[in-house]
Amino acid sequence: MIGTILDVQPAPNGTSLDVWLVGGVNGSMKLNIPWCPSLHVHATRQRLQHLCSWLEQPEIRDRFGLGLMRMHRSRLSLDASEVDEVLEIDVHNCWHLKKVATHIESRGQYKHYTLYSVDAHLAQRFLLEHRVKPFQKVRWDGHVFHSEPNKEDEFPDLTIVHMGFSYQTVNGFHNDEAEVERIEFRTCSSDGTCDASSIPSVTLVRNPNTCASHFLQRLEKAMQEIDPDVVVTHGGDGLHLPALMRMAAKCAMPFSLSRDGRPLEARTSARTIHSYGQTLHKDGYIPLYGRLHIDRVGSFIVREGGLQGLFELARHSQQSPQDISRLSPGSVISAIQMRTAMEDGVLVPWKKNRPEDTKTAWALLHADRGGLYLDSQPGVYEQVIELDFASLFPSIIATRNISTETLNCPCCQTDHAASSDAFVPLHPDEAERTFSERHVRRHLGAGLFPVRSAQALPVPGLSSHTCARVHGFLGRIVAPLIERRRLLKTKVKVKGDSFDQQQNALKWLLVTCFGYTGYKNARFGRIEAHEAICAWARDILLETIQMAEEDGWGVLHAIVDCVWIQDQRQRTPEERVQDAHAFAKRVSQRVGIPLEYEDLYRFIGFVPSRVHGAGSLTKYWAYGRHGLKVRGIEERQHSTCAWIAHLQRQALQLLIEHSDDQQGIPSFDGQIAVARLLRQHLDALEKNEVNLLNLVVSRRIQRELGDFDVATLAHAALLRGRLQGVTVPPGGKVRFAVIASKGTVQHERVLLVEELNGPHPPSGRPDIEHYTALAIRAIWAILAPFGWDEEEVSMGQKRITLESFKSQDEPSFGPTT
Repeated sequence: MIGTILDVQPAPNGTSLDVWLVGGVNGSMKLNIPWCPSLHVHATRQRLQHLCSWLEQPEIRDRFGLGLMRMHRSRLSLDASEVDEVLEIDVHNCWHLKKVATHIESRGQYKHYTLYSVDAHLAQRFLLEHRVKPFQKVRWDGHVFHSEPNKEDEFPDLTIVHMGFSYQTVNGFHNDEAEVERIEFRTCSSDGTCDASSIPSVTLVRNPNTCASHFLQRLEKAMQEIDPDVVVTHGGDGLHLPALMRMAAKCAMPFSLSRDGRPLEARTSARTIHSYGQTLHKDGYIPLYGRLHIDRVGSFIVREGGLQGLFELARHSQQSPQDISRLSPGSVISAIQMRTAMEDGVLVPWKKNRPEDTKTAWALLHADRGGLYLDSQPGVYEQVIELDFASLFPSIIATRNISTETLNCPCCQTDHAASSDAFVPLHPDEAERTFSERHVRRHLGAGLFPVRSAQALPVPGLSSHTCARVHGFLGRIVAPLIERRRLLKTKVKVKGDSFDQQQNALKWLLVTCFGYTGYKNARFGRIEAHEAICAWARDILLETIQMAEEDGWGVLHAIVDCVWIQDQRQRTPEERVQDAHAFAKRVSQRVGIPLEYEDLYRFIGFVPSRVHGAGSLTKYWAYGRHGLKVRGIEERQHSTCAWIAHLQRQALQLLIEHSDDQQGIPSFDGQIAVARLLRQHLDALEKNEVNLLNLVVSRRIQRELGDFDVATLAHAALLRGRLQGVTVPPGGKVRFAVIASKGTVQHERVLLVEELNGPHPPSGRPDIEHYTALAIRAIWAILAPFGWDEEEVSMGQKRITLESFKSQDEPSFGPTT
């Protein structure tokens, strides 16, 4: 059998895995291959013997479907040079793997046994054992897979459809009582997108006078006739597929959308998680078998990288595409770490058990710092160049050889400052050759006791170093990703094409890999590695700033991996660009990490803080050769209503129209035009000419309705939803328009977006005072860099200052150097 691997999923009985191939002569094919995973237990030999005797009892063996048990020798950690003896246990039913591990851990009183190979993804372990990847063209001879010719950059031509759902509701709310009224199938492009206004290829309409079973049977038949490889939904896990499951349950009929007829059911339940201070809601996971179910609502990876980006990550992690579509980029990088560890012959620990190294308070104070930020000077500046380090933190990991096992290794000593000659090449092949040469040249006694080495890199400002002999685990993971992304970026022809999607997905992996080194539950993480990366980042940015000033550039602002520089030597426009490129090249050679020329901005405005008036770290807007760039202000915030976002975009466009390449900074007339624009929008608001749908704001819910201490607008929206039979869990979002922000009847302060989109939208006028304050705040973010305060924005005119009389010129609007 020859075909391309589409997906791998455990079979219902847990004793085999189903491998789905597409693109073969006979279309899609299912290979049911017997397979069982193993888990490993480490303890003293006596305890392992007692555990083995307990597990061999018939009631235990039969209950969990245990197979062979044998002693096995393997490496237990990245820095282990010797192998240890562990008990290897075959589990014939893969669905019982975690249950067995939990019972063993309990048997050892949660301290005597250390477990490995428990929660690595089953499909990943299977693909690793067979040395194949998703979307690889293979031939199955009945025993093993054989690779067929296949281009690395190409994915198979898949049939991709979008399933759109409409509901029968009285008030517009999609609660548990809402029933599916219509389903539309539309053909999607290779990135999983489709034109919602196009004519559906298939439309199914439910007859309310007939049993729902007829509708479900027609849906099954339509799915078989279309026979898609990928089914894309918007809310399939949380709303649409559960609605179909409820319909099938009411009719007491089996229902399937899979190729093998397996019934539609959720593999995991919905849950609330906490990440980086946010409360997030994750829907349950409803997979399809023989097809990929991709829910764009629940997939950050697909939203950022499209289907092509998802397929790229599936290849790197060797996991099921629809499984990882529900994961965060951090979970994917963790899966890649597991894959690399298994390839190295290192067992994957179930739970992290490495504590932070003991430090003095003084050492902790110096080590526990993040990246470097400069305090920007609020104002508007012209002819500013932005330079960005490409994947700075991952590149530091690769070039400085930072990893769990290489940091403060016992085999190397260093007493000199870091030299660029000791940096590891960023290209993975060159890095491998470098360590091969170091291995050949290593001194007698290396590895037995510390040897002074010129390649052992001291961490700037910290009393630690990285190994010169061992090529770090993390570096071997990130370097291929960096190189792969670089190659993909060179192939991008149009923003948003397949290569751009793939490189964007890899970008998010590289962004999260740094944070994962310090994550408390990261199996191969170590907080000291996180601290070393930050120390190198601070040193690199400080060196870049110093080199820029020596080269005649003024550094206006710098944020971790990015600097904004302005010419101080009166260069011509052509010289300015050429010298900036040359400067970036010199920095790249000095630090061993590419510093890229991002853009030349005609003007850039750094927004002051609303609290203290000093520069905000990450709020700015700029216009350059690549167009408008906005960061941190309302237009970029997900909670902002469409009316405010449109207002800010129009204001920035007015500034562009009132500037040119000769006089980069927008004129004072442009600022007055922005103030007038605000007045026009407020007049329309007061005349009730703004649609309430354009005033809908979004809020993420942090707690249950009964846990609110303050009657906020979010609480009012939750209460109104509850009265309509809808419950938004913590981590979910609620969207509403404000009609009475200071109203006394809590649920009448807002109107929910579902009501406004419903068949009978309620009448209501927006809260003028509330939205006026939001509009003034938004325009303040545009005019504040020119020196305007909120009162001046509200009045629509700039106060005349004594300085402006002295200069007999336009009113001052901040630094313009």
